[in-house]
Amino acid sequence: MLFTAADAPALGISRGVLRGTRYRRVLGSVYVDGTVAVTPRLQAEAALLLTPGAVASHDTALSLWTANDRPDDVVHVTVQRDPQLTRPRVSGLRVHEVRHLDRTLRDGLPLTPPERTFLDLAPYRDLTSLVAAGDSLVRRTDVEPYHLVDTLAAVTGVRGVRLAREAAALVRADVDSPMESLLRLLIVLGGLPEPRIGHVISDAAGGWLAKPDLSYPEIKLAVEYDGRHHIVDVRQWRQDIRRRENLEREGWLVRVFTAYDLLHIPHTVVARISQDLHARHPRLAA
Repeated sequence: MLFTAADAPALGISRGVLRGTRYRRVLGSVYVDGTVAVTPRLQAEAALLLTPGAVASHDTALSLWTANDRPDDVVHVTVQRDPQLTRPRVSGLRVHEVRHLDRTLRDGLPLTPPERTFLDLAPYRDLTSLVAAGDSLVRRTDVEPYHLVDTLAAVTGVRGVRLAREAAALVRADVDSPMESLLRLLIVLGGLPEPRIGHVISDAAGGWLAKPDLSYPEIKLAVEYDGRHHIVDVRQWRQDIRRRENLEREGWLVRVFTAYDLLHIPHTVVARISQDLHARHPRLAA
C-alpha cells in the first residue's frame, strides 16, 4: 500500500524507520513496503496520489497500455488547466496542463486514451520512435491504425500534430517489437517497397512453415530481426536454424539483421535488401 511521509506517523512509522530499508521511496514523498517492486503502474499510482484529479499520460501511459514493466526515469501526468491550483514540484514527476483532459480507465487507473497518448508523445519523439510507439499501442490495445489516422485528422492547433499525422500513416498492426518497427521503417523510408508483416508461409504440401517478421511473398524474400534472446536461448537459436533451412528448401532467401545493423550501420540494411529485391525482381527495387 502506498502512503506519504505525512501519513507515516499515523501508521506508526517513525522518521528513522522510514529512512531505513524497510520502506522504499517510489516518488517524492510517496513510499511503499521495501519488498514491493517498483513498476510503471506503481509509479503512476504514486504520481496520482501527489496530483489529485490528474491522469497518467505520455510515456507513463504508453508503459501502462503496452504492459512495459520497467520503471521510468520520469513519471508523466496531465491535469486540466486551473489558475487556482499549484502544480507539485517533485523530482522525477512531470505535470502537463491541458484545457480539456482526455480520460479513461485501465484496471481502475485513470490515464489518457491510446489515441491521445500517441498525440501527446509527438512533441518529444522523432518519426521512427513515434511510429514504434504507435505500433505498440495498436498491438496491445483495441486501437487500429486507421483510428489514429482518423482521430488526428480532426485535431488542429496542437503541438506535434503534423508529426503525429505522418507517423500515424506509417503505423501497422501485428508488429512484435520496436526494433521490428525500426527495421520496417528503414526499408520504407529508404525508398523500398513496404514488406508484408507476419505473412504466414506454407510449404508445398500446405503445411505451416514460418511467419517471418517481414517478407516479400511474391519473390520469396524474408527479412527478420534477431534480438539477443535468439542467441542466448539455445533452443530458440536451434529452432531459428531449422526454420531458415526449411525456408531455403522452399526457395526462400532469408535476410537476418541485428540491433547493431539497425542502430549503427542502417545504410547497409537498406542496401542489402535493395540488392536482394533487384536480384529477385528488378522492378520491385526500382
